Amino acid sequence: MGLEEFFQMTTNDLVALVLVYALIIVVLAVALLVQKRYGDRYDIRKIIHIGIGNFVFIWWMFENAWVMEAFFAIPFAIILFFAMLKDNVISNSTLGDISKNKGHKQGLFLYVISIVILVAVCFNEHWTAASIGIVAMTWGDGFGSIIGKRFGKHSIIKGKSVEGTLAVFLATTIVSLILVFFLGVMPLPNNTGIVLSACIPMWACCLIAGAVVSITEMVSPGWVDNLVNSMAVTAVMILLGL
Repeated sequence: MGLEEFFQMTTNDLVALVLVYALIIVVLAVALLVQKRYGDRYDIRKIIHIGIGNFVFIWWMFENAWVMEAFFAIPFAIILFFAMLKDNVISNSTLGDISKNKGHKQGLFLYVISIVILVAVCFNEHWTAASIGIVAMTWGDGFGSIIGKRFGKHSIIKGKSVEGTLAVFLATTIVSLILVFFLGVMPLPNNTGIVLSACIPMWACCLIAGAVVSITEMVSPGWVDNLVNSMAVTAVMILLGL
């Protein structure tokens, strides 16, 4: 395969990029509006965390991995890297404040690094596994934090609660089931690694994904949980045949 063929971009790639950027703009706008209206009453970082995770309902449209990496994942990784540092244009902006002062400063950076890795490793063969891994990292972790902080009363380990852990499990399982159903009715491109059958029923895969991330979320340090959750769930899904 020549470079010209490798670096081709299809109409589906362009449409998917537009939709992903539109999603990011909408999520950031909602988060900033919530912050302006309610201040610190709501965790806008989790709004971003969960909201942008919905790109799993879009990224199946991409036909070329390099397009996702070059125009979506890597640029955002670079931006969030500078957002973690001190005294630059990005770190002094609202994004820098969200990245550094409203949670673990490495969290959003590792969030995007997880996407970079999963696109590079899973695009042509294990796209479904990666998608469920992203659901675990975004919806699972996000809802676990929200429910745990608000309703968590029964502590387990490392400050994690039964209520938060249950939220991680349920959010991951339910959204994974919705995603699998969604992919089942979409006209999927031929060259993506999306498969909807495994060595066990798909509903069981979704339950296992919820169970795996419930464990990794409990035991992994908060600053690396985005990376650990997504990679662990994706690896288990691959082992199950996705």
